This record gives sequence, C-alpha cells and structure tokens, in this order.
Amino acid sequence: MQKTFAALRAELMSRFPERASVIDGSLAAVLAGEHVLLVGPPGTAKSALVRALAQAFGGSYFERLLTKFSTPEELFGPVSLKGLEQDKFTRVTTGMLPTAEFAFVDEVFKANSAILNSMLTLINERTYSNGGAPLPVPLVAMFGASNELPEGKELEALFDRFALRFQVDYLLRPQNLKDVLVASEPKLTNVLDMKTLRAAQAEVQKVKLTDATVDALIAVRDALKAEGIIASDRRWKKSLRLVQATAWMAGEKQTTPEDLTLLVDALWREPKERAKVAKLVGQLADPASVQAAEVMDAANEIALKIAGQKSGDRKMYIAACAQGLDQYQQQVTKLEKLEKSAGRRAKATIEASLADIRSLHEDLARTVSTGLGLRRTGS
Repeated sequence: MQKTFAALRAELMSRFPERASVIDGSLAAVLAGEHVLLVGPPGTAKSALVRALAQAFGGSYFERLLTKFSTPEELFGPVSLKGLEQDKFTRVTTGMLPTAEFAFVDEVFKANSAILNSMLTLINERTYSNGGAPLPVPLVAMFGASNELPEGKELEALFDRFALRFQVDYLLRPQNLKDVLVASEPKLTNVLDMKTLRAAQAEVQKVKLTDATVDALIAVRDALKAEGIIASDRRWKKSLRLVQATAWMAGEKQTTPEDLTLLVDALWREPKERAKVAKLVGQLADPASVQAAEVMDAANEIALKIAGQKSGDRKMYIAACAQGLDQYQQQVTKLEKLEKSAGRRAKATIEASLADIRSLHEDLARTVSTGLGLRRTGS
C-alpha cells in the first residue's frame, strides 16, 4: 500500500512543482485525519492541489470562498421547508460541507460567528448539529486557505484546528512556471479509492510510537517554549498522528525522531517563526536534513538575487550568473558529503535538494551560454 501512495506522491510532485513540503504534509494529514492551512497569495494552485487529492481518492469534494457577508447556507445548506412545516429548523445538507470527505474553504478566516461554531465542531468532532441532532460527518480533511493570518481571539480556535500550516508562494523557477502555464488542468493517473484510504489510515494507527520519538518531541517542545514559541496541548497530541503517518509512508512500522521533521510546519504561529522552528526541530530530530534545508534555502536565495539583476547591466548579470554556477557546484559538493553519513530518511531529503540544485545549475548554465552567444535561445 505504501508503494501506491509513493506513486501518488511522485505524480503530485511532477504536476505541482516546488510544493514538496505541502504535498508530503497534505498526504500525512489525510492519512492522520487532520486539517491543513495554506497561507499565501491567490493563484498559487492551492485549490487545484486539494481537488487533485480528492480526485485521487474518489472522495466527495466541497469548495467555497468565504467573505464577511457569507451565510451559513453557503456551507451547511438551505433551511428545509419541509422541516419548517413540522416546526423543525433543519438544513438540506446534500452536496454541502456536512456531506463532504474533502473540503477546501478559501479565505477561511472570513468566517463570522454564525458560521464559526458549527465549523469548529464539524472539523474537530466530525459532527454537525442539524436541528439539534448531532450527525456524524464523513470529513477526512479540510484545507483552509487565507492571504493573511487571523486577527482576533475568536478566530484562534479555528486557527489551532489546522494541524499543519504552509506558506505557499509563487513559483520561483522560470522553467517550472513555464511547465505549469502550458500544462492542462491536472488530472491524476494514480487514482485510489476511499476504501484504500481507510485501510491505510488503519495501518497508520498501528505504527508504534517509540520512546525515543516521544522524548525528542518533548525536547522540541521545551526548546521552543524557551524561545517563546508555544503550541497547545491539542497540537502536540495531533502532531503524534502526523508523525505516525510520516513513518508509515516511509515504509516503517515504528517511528524515529527523524519523523518529527514534518512538525516544522505544525508549530509556527507566524511565518517569520518558521526558520527558528526548523532549526530547533532539526537539531533535535534530524540534523542532516536541517543542513540540507539550509543549503537549499541558500540556493533559492541565489536564484532570487540573480533574477533581480536580470533587467540591469548585461555584463554584471552574466557575471552574477557565472558566480552563481560556482556557488551551486559548491552546494552540490557539500550535500554529497553530507549524504554519506545521513540516515535513510535524511538521505531522501538530501537527494531531493540535490536534484533541485542541479536543476537550478542547469537552468543558469543555459542562461550563461545564451548570454555569451555560445548557444541559441531555446536550444
């Protein structure tokens, strides 16, 4: 079953470039029955990714964009006229959020008080009160999206319900953008079904949480607390489910501290805290992967710096590109050395970083060759 999920992961990676952490986190959340928040500007394929996941499992799907004027009818269905005839206030929920297995709610923090309480109960307890009767809902995972973080205490409970939070930005690499622009609407060939997903979820629950993993988790909590980064007890509990899902996808029957790396995107309150969280989690759970991530971040910074000089002096731009080529090569050498002593999970992260940096190197080499007149554009 893990091979089936690995094939799905690989296809999602190919169709949604530069979204590796979001894809890994989303699959882990689906397996753990948790929810995901995507923070970032519109037009970054957030809804397309969620639709693809729903398609992959054949699950019922619900999508809605909230505004400050949204009403409960938009999420939970219209009031039942037949119910009113019997002096009962119920809603017709067919095709609405209470009947969905996968849901995408854009601008989720626009939820007003009339919507908020019902949504909280639905995504946490998996029930919806329809006319006073709590009805079970089939929701596997809700994906929320927002251009900004919530403001006000009334939204904190909703924010905390999202076990994973990802900052999603526009594509960095020109070739990836080009591929996305000319590609058709993503339709997956690796299609599973809800029965397979339920079976996989049952296996995830059987993954053993080792003492070493729990001890490392507590050490992470204490280290973050010392830095003023506090997460609720509920969040730490949910994190363990994600850790089990991560181990299961790696083909393991028990967890290791390396599996805690996923929690980098579970523990920050604001995006600016992510770097500090990543450093602390990495130091205690997976030092090799942290070093690989730092190298990858540096490579992306080089790409951004060079892109910013493209419209300037041509000679300076070509010189910056040539310098970037040398820096990329140094980073590849550093990662290759790191890989030799890394654990199996860390090696996968390092290999992914190596592939990305080598691609950046190839793109830049073509730019330099074209700029120097050594090859024709597009050759």
